[in-house]
Amino acid sequence: MNPHAGALVLFSGGQDSTTCLAWALDRFERVETIGFDYGQRHRIELECRTQVLQGFRTHFPTWGAKLGEDRVLDLAVLSEISSNALTSQRAIEFDTNGLPNTFVPGRNLLFFTLAGALAYRRGLSVLIGGMCETDYSGYPDCRDDTLKAQQVTLSLGLDARVVIETPLMWLDKAATWALAAQLGGDVLVELVRLETHSCYLGDRSRLHAWGYGCDDCPACALRKAGWIGYQANDQRPTSPTNPTNPTSPIQRFALTAAEPEPWKNGHGVTRTLATDRHAQSPTTAGDADWTWRISIADIETSGPFSTFEQVDRTLILLHGGPLILNRPSAPIVLADPGERISFFGEETLDAKIAATPAQALNLMTRRSRVHSTVRVIHGKPVLESVQDDRTARPHDNHGASATTVAFVVAGSYRIEWSAGDSTAKQALILRAGEGVILRGAVEIELDEAPLTSDSAIALRPWLILITLESKDDSRIDPRIDSRIDSRASIVS
Repeated sequence: MNPHAGALVLFSGGQDSTTCLAWALDRFERVETIGFDYGQRHRIELECRTQVLQGFRTHFPTWGAKLGEDRVLDLAVLSEISSNALTSQRAIEFDTNGLPNTFVPGRNLLFFTLAGALAYRRGLSVLIGGMCETDYSGYPDCRDDTLKAQQVTLSLGLDARVVIETPLMWLDKAATWALAAQLGGDVLVELVRLETHSCYLGDRSRLHAWGYGCDDCPACALRKAGWIGYQANDQRPTSPTNPTNPTSPIQRFALTAAEPEPWKNGHGVTRTLATDRHAQSPTTAGDADWTWRISIADIETSGPFSTFEQVDRTLILLHGGPLILNRPSAPIVLADPGERISFFGEETLDAKIAATPAQALNLMTRRSRVHSTVRVIHGKPVLESVQDDRTARPHDNHGASATTVAFVVAGSYRIEWSAGDSTAKQALILRAGEGVILRGAVEIELDEAPLTSDSAIALRPWLILITLESKDDSRIDPRIDSRIDSRASIVS
């Protein structure tokens, strides 16, 4: 392949085509894009295309300079000549032929035919698509044999050499996430996670660790499984301590490993990140056998929060909203990510969704047992400002009975610490949705993580730092019941 030639990428705004676009920009001097509006239920992906292209220009200027013309063609005729769950409001299920009813007959064949005609006029000989025969729904027009045959047909029909490249053909979804990381580092992974769209139902109201979606349709299932596999297989240094040992002074956790559980009052869903649960009892959000608990709450409908006796609570908005919290004294509005409210667990609090469903971090501590300090840190910590708890101190030195929890909401951070009397420092890198528990006397230093792409600029990085200290002489119970991610990445 001529590295100086141009290419045309079939770009939908989804994970696969975005990864293929990065692959093309890494290899060709000129890259143009084409999308198709065929009446798809998830046409929100067409809006995502704009955000993704802007993201490439902003965060990867070298690649951005290679981006050429972008076109979206109207193919409403596809929805007129076929009946399927991707272009009509039908339940997603399998047809009698064994194919899911999301299959749109002839879709990719038509896409490549029109892309070939445009490429011919634009002087481009390479067509690039995100089709895959590994993690896929069985669509026959995604198969390698189909596309090889179409390459021959286009070359003969146009009387010009046409090459169809499918970089993901033999990759599963975990490897697709890994390819994005290889091409553009953490910044590209974040761009794919936050700005691309896969969900067949067009749901962008709920943000998961792997991105937006309903978490139920086949596209969401593939994307989620790929993210979990990518996280599990990410080749980073492992901890010298055993990360799965609940008595270890260092423990790593991840939102992707946390199972959904009902609120105590049954009005919502939460995911426990970490807790010092004493008993190995079934996990429910209403269990009383803990002195502190940190979870992620999905607030999808308006309604009351659960009440907890003798518990202090802090709620931090992560995504979505605004969230209006009606309390007897006065309503509180959490409008921007990082805004928070502290209140007594006995207090009756009604939540109202003002615009879109919200996601929040929920900290609960037993009032008689634990004192907590919460810091929300945006970007790089401000070294000279230590005036209040909204700014991170670059060096935090906590007592022997303290437990420190860091959770990264967006971007990547390097966390460095020394424990006890030791002068040796350890460090790890946390990505969005990941956190760490450090127990005992630790001195912590925070910095934005070094990025793995020369041209990368961090995407809205911020994290939450929580310090938990006992109010008596006993230490906080070391038997941490965190949703541990076994991929600890301690680096020296």
